[in-house]
Amino acid sequence: MNGILNKVTGKARIHPQFSAMRFLKRQTRRFRFAWQSLLPCRYRHLKLHTQVVMLCVYVSVFLNILYGVYLGRFSLRRKKFLFSKVVTIYSIFVATIFGTYYIWNIYKELYAGQISSRHTIGIYCYMNVFVCLFNYVTQWVLTGQIIRFQNKIPLFKVLNSLDMSVKIVWKAVTLTILKIFICPLIGYITLILYQKRTQPDSQWTSLTTVKTMLPLIVSNQINNCFFGSLVIANAIVAAINQTVHVIVKEANRMQSPVQINLNKPYYRMRRFCELADRLDELAEKYCLTAGCSKRYFRFTDCSMVLSMLMNLIGITMGVYNQYLAIADYYINEEPFDLFLAIVLLIFLAVPFLELVMVARISNQTLLETRKTGDLLQLLDLQHSDVRFNQVVYAFWLRVAIIDYKLMPLGLLEISTSLVNKVFSAVTGYLLILIQSDLTLRFSLK
Repeated sequence: MNGILNKVTGKARIHPQFSAMRFLKRQTRRFRFAWQSLLPCRYRHLKLHTQVVMLCVYVSVFLNILYGVYLGRFSLRRKKFLFSKVVTIYSIFVATIFGTYYIWNIYKELYAGQISSRHTIGIYCYMNVFVCLFNYVTQWVLTGQIIRFQNKIPLFKVLNSLDMSVKIVWKAVTLTILKIFICPLIGYITLILYQKRTQPDSQWTSLTTVKTMLPLIVSNQINNCFFGSLVIANAIVAAINQTVHVIVKEANRMQSPVQINLNKPYYRMRRFCELADRLDELAEKYCLTAGCSKRYFRFTDCSMVLSMLMNLIGITMGVYNQYLAIADYYINEEPFDLFLAIVLLIFLAVPFLELVMVARISNQTLLETRKTGDLLQLLDLQHSDVRFNQVVYAFWLRVAIIDYKLMPLGLLEISTSLVNKVFSAVTGYLLILIQSDLTLRFSLK
């Protein structure tokens, strides 16, 4: 029952969990009606989750072209991605302006001695400039492979053939908004607070903040594309597991003694053949999703490794500078700005939060792929049809062979253990640096 009987009023009291689900369904229906009125007629036959993914893909491709990391375009007439000379010229122009401007700023500040090891945000920004330049080169080289890969994926066809629950859709949308919009917004707000604190008389605070924030956004665009692909893959595999779970329950129920006596052999054989056809289709979609997710990761693994390295250096340097400020306050009695320290820690927590989100969604996708095999092992095949048994064995063999793991350049597996490794690395480097600093401080005295 969805409700609990109230002893006083005699009415059913709705459980909070079911109340939340009803609220999500109502909001989803309202969003669907408003969204359908804005869509062109040719897209209205698609399901809601397919339309949402299509919008996200269009926005992602537009941002890639806007930042200059993608040299292709989508042809509405041919209905596929194509290499574009106009976009290539634009991308080269954007990359040239971007690289010239920031490299010239780095040269000027180095020549004038304005860059110091205590300036955490400035150094972190300039490190991400080199990540952006690296992404430009690697993505341009891989443009042909990326376009061929995009044209071969029947993404919207697979999505439209699946039924996704409201919980899966809202979870995917929430993670995407948090990673792509909320995290950069937090970084932008902290940068504004930092600029106003360090330069209270400056009239160009917003312009300086945008100049500092732009390399962080551009360098993170490729990682956002990979994160979005993981969210889509996780949603597809979760929807497949829901359908497999329904098939498992029905197949096991049909093999109970009561059902065997109630149903005729011909009906049972026909029904098992229908379930086998559904499982065969799900197996194809599962292999396509897992295989495409692993192949797309090859286009972004270099950028991810370099970005993780820069984040590791930036977080370590930022926390060490906070230690130096506290040590100078207690040992040398120098002033310490607590508000500025909190702002810097929040700014450094953003890349760590993004790493946690990527590791978590990767781990969830890994668990969902393993759950498919666990569900197939729950099937009772003693009194089922021969063809149904063959399809189940073939599906389980595919799940076992794929061995879904994401390891950029074969170095580290992206899972929840990666967060512990990064935290341990930062802690280890900090202990070495702090010990060396304390040794130098007290040895000079």
